[in-house]
Amino acid sequence: MSKPLVIHVLWTLGRGGAERMTFDLARRLPDAGFDVRVLAAGGGGEMERDFADAAVPIVVNPHRGSRRAAFALMREEIRARKPVLWHTHLTPVWAGLAARSLRARPWVATVHGFEAALPWPVRVARGLAYRAADHVVCVSDAVRAALPAASRGVSVIPPGIDVTRFLPREPRLAGDVPELLAVARLVPEKGLDVLLDALARVLRPWKLVIIGDGPERSSLARQAELLGLLPRVRFAGAVDDPALFYRRADLFCFPSRSEGQGMALLEASACRVPALASDLPAIREAFGEDAVAYAPPDDAEAWRVAIERALARYPEALGRAERASRIVRARYSLDAMVRSHAALYRKLLGEVRI
Repeated sequence: MSKPLVIHVLWTLGRGGAERMTFDLARRLPDAGFDVRVLAAGGGGEMERDFADAAVPIVVNPHRGSRRAAFALMREEIRARKPVLWHTHLTPVWAGLAARSLRARPWVATVHGFEAALPWPVRVARGLAYRAADHVVCVSDAVRAALPAASRGVSVIPPGIDVTRFLPREPRLAGDVPELLAVARLVPEKGLDVLLDALARVLRPWKLVIIGDGPERSSLARQAELLGLLPRVRFAGAVDDPALFYRRADLFCFPSRSEGQGMALLEASACRVPALASDLPAIREAFGEDAVAYAPPDDAEAWRVAIERALARYPEALGRAERASRIVRARYSLDAMVRSHAALYRKLLGEVRI
């Protein structure tokens, strides 16, 4: 007997937090009683192979970036597949219009981050979309607090990670040349320019690996070159298995200017890597100062001080990493995230049938 079908809608399949969360949901929801299909409305990306290798059905808009083609493709999917539930990520306006035009419901919209910096027409359109959705899911209480009013239900479901994949490394002292690691999309809000400015002021030896890709790669590489850092900074691009890099790192750096709920920080913490993060509400929500060290966002000098302190007092950093790893395994597992989504789907489907 076939399971009820849920279609998840992303804009593209880049290797960001929303895409990785959707990938994990798509892999595991069948075990919770739902078939899943993923629609990349704006085009493909680095994670196409991941979805294919995991045998997750995907459909990709061949006309990359075309909203007209995306809208037509979404309507075609609804008509042909007749999903019991339509779940959108980062695409609430166009995907919501497609759902409402064909009376497809329930419609769930997940808000993955803060949207205050978006152009005001986009904020207004998304606010209207969230009010039209049958249910809105936020990835943290901080994101929920910043959400425009929704006309129906709102839940907080934190992202979860596969703790069997991100295993704790053995505690060890940092090497003579500590390896720092950052994992992020290369976009301004991730604050990697601040990290580079901070490292230019750190006198002790270090090396930095940056995992991820994005439009800021060339400008960040140019910044590293101008600061005289390029021999010590490696741009690794998008990688299939970041767990290998986490376990090799001595310090994980998370210098975001804004964050809804940092997947990379959860992964690094699960691997028991000492972490230094921007002092942001969504991060504080997950970790206290006894688990993660903090520095103000957008403050290179404060980050320089925090990096030097973490490396100089490394046994304390290892103690924080142990506590952070326990927190992730207790509260942010993939199993918990899947169970919460499956329970929400069943609740909404019961309400629609009534």
